[in-house]
Amino acid sequence: MKSERGVMMRAAASLPATGRDVAQDGLPRLSLLLVLAVTLGVRLLHMGSALRSPLTYQPGPDEDFYFRFGQAVAGGGGALTPEFAFMDPAYGYILGLIFKLLGPNLFAVYFLQVLLDTVTAYCIFLIGRELGRPRAGLYAALLYGVTCTAVLFPSTLLKATWVANFMALWVLSALVLLRAQRTWAWFAFGILCGYGVALRSNLLLMTGLAAVLLPWLQVVWSKRPAAEAARRAVILVVGFALPIALLAVRNGEVSKSFSPLPNNGGVVLHQLYNPDNPRAVTWIPKFVNYSHPSEIWRGYSAEAQRRIGRALTPHEVDRYWRGQAVSYIGSHFGSVLGNMFRKLSEFVAYIEVPNNRSLVEERVFSPVLRALPSPFGWLFALGVPGIAILLARDRRAVLLVAPILATMVTVAIFFAEDRFRFHSVPALALGAGLFLDDVYVWIRSGQAKKWLVGLGASLLLGGTSVLLAQQMAQPQVTWDRAIWGYLKMGNKDRAKELALKAATDDPRNAKILEALGYIAFVEERYPDAVEHLRRAIEVKPDSHIARYNLAKALIKTGDRAGAFKEAESAVRLAPLPDYQALVEELSAGR
Repeated sequence: MKSERGVMMRAAASLPATGRDVAQDGLPRLSLLLVLAVTLGVRLLHMGSALRSPLTYQPGPDEDFYFRFGQAVAGGGGALTPEFAFMDPAYGYILGLIFKLLGPNLFAVYFLQVLLDTVTAYCIFLIGRELGRPRAGLYAALLYGVTCTAVLFPSTLLKATWVANFMALWVLSALVLLRAQRTWAWFAFGILCGYGVALRSNLLLMTGLAAVLLPWLQVVWSKRPAAEAARRAVILVVGFALPIALLAVRNGEVSKSFSPLPNNGGVVLHQLYNPDNPRAVTWIPKFVNYSHPSEIWRGYSAEAQRRIGRALTPHEVDRYWRGQAVSYIGSHFGSVLGNMFRKLSEFVAYIEVPNNRSLVEERVFSPVLRALPSPFGWLFALGVPGIAILLARDRRAVLLVAPILATMVTVAIFFAEDRFRFHSVPALALGAGLFLDDVYVWIRSGQAKKWLVGLGASLLLGGTSVLLAQQMAQPQVTWDRAIWGYLKMGNKDRAKELALKAATDDPRNAKILEALGYIAFVEERYPDAVEHLRRAIEVKPDSHIARYNLAKALIKTGDRAGAFKEAESAVRLAPLPDYQALVEELSAGR
């Protein structure tokens, strides 16, 4: 086993001397600047496409939720309502701060997230340097810089970029902490762990274990006194407790439960684990109208109160559905384990599983994403061997495994969606950089057996990823988001062209029929609007949007009685202010 110093000397010696400015780790500074410039440039190019894309103007459910969350925070209300206690709050407050300072400006959010993701690439390089492998860190930063999902997510209103940044920052901070002498660093690391929980609550296990184990690992590895480890563990826990306490106080204010976790755990578990969803896939019950987080919360809350027969606090709603899910898991444990295994195999597959944003759809409007390959297969094939080799050489490599294990737990319990798998991409990119550096050294030193075995293992993993992807449903472009996005952009002609083509291919798509109804209404073809909207309601009877728009179209045709009936139905499905106002208007005229 080579020493860390030996590895660093090898990395430095393997680079040819140049007349350029050379850092102490042996790498030309220009090489790092070029990698970061590529990382930044690729993201800015995609951001330019995203700002012109209709998909940006029709955000996914979680994006709309966090946009309104940020607006509520910027408005001074603090978003202290049950609706905004349903999701992890940190990203909502980050958006709130941006909106407060710069206004609800998507360009500002996207640009800041592009810069943040470039910092993530830099953190990946620093991790490599901290491990004594600066060249591997440089390779890893470049691989991350051109990873498709890492390019996609900064130009969305999703927290995936922030979580990936946290994962890289967490590994880097933990590595630095193991050699740190200053006590305050443990306090700061505790605060960082608490921030991670506020960003995504299912990181509690990873960050909590770090708070317990990391000081003791330092003692074991550096042979320091146990009393010193205990003192540092206490300091770390105190730092961790501060953001956790703030989360608990916020949730106590909203849901009357002083838990640091949001009120969505039981609801999401029930969405996955119930008799109507035996495969534990993305599923919406009949008592929920849309897949929007606010609609999910509203539907689940109303149904729990209907079943129990009294008003419930948000915490009680969440606890009720958690109990239902746990009961199902207990009585169907075998099938639950089978589904978890299936989802872990989907985690390995190269195919991107869409949620809120679809890589297949984004590529239609982004030349940058079209040029980049789907990343997970090759990242998995290169990253796993790299981390495995490092584990045999350097025990600190367990810190790289932690984000991957945390992601795998998330996938096994919930979904193998690309935004969840993205959490492991920084660690896998670093593993890939380590592996490529090892292969480079083996080839240069004539160790044919090592590089042949290494490449063989990588090809086997990559082939497994491809094979597993072929067993999964292939994601398809669904045009309704683009159609509605074009409408919001004011490009009605392009929206109409797409909608007519999509309706021919899929005549029972309710969202497309709703769009055709809306377009007909705007063009003052009111009978056509009524026809399209009635067909949409036949396909999706619980569409309150279609019923509201149908009511307005019926008014234009002179059928106020029919309009009143549809407006009442819309209110029953979703008591929104606009719907109630229309009912009152029609009631006054009866």
